[in-house]
Amino acid sequence: MPKLDFAFLADAAEAEPGRKLYVLGGGIDSINTRTFPAVHPHMSLVLRVLIHPMETDEDHAIEIRLIDSDGGELARIDGNINARGTTTTGRDISMNMVINMVNTRFEHAGDYSIEIMIDGEHHKSVPLRLNQMQGPPPGHPG
Repeated sequence: MPKLDFAFLADAAEAEPGRKLYVLGGGIDSINTRTFPAVHPHMSLVLRVLIHPMETDEDHAIEIRLIDSDGGELARIDGNINARGTTTTGRDISMNMVINMVNTRFEHAGDYSIEIMIDGEHHKSVPLRLNQMQGPPPGHPG
């Protein structure tokens, strides 16, 4: 069974297959906005899945869902991952992934989460809080 090593939100990220992750502004857990609905222009879900060498030729289902504070599904990604063609003995194979979320719409303030499932098993909830800021925008007179 694959394992989720880590998952977090960042302002931006890039993954080179089999190599490093490049992350800018990692660790987002809240977004402040003045009005709702709010559209957040860009953020990246960064994750690493570990696959045992005995499972490299198997497809593994991955499901990622963005859930609002009422439990409603705002977005969903379904797919398969595998480490086919990778030969390593004695240690897990790491697969770095970045999912870019562009112009994500949030209807109201509150708690949201990104739910990550692999092969039908829940592995992690990545929390995200949307806060409504008070007062005039910066630079606004009065």
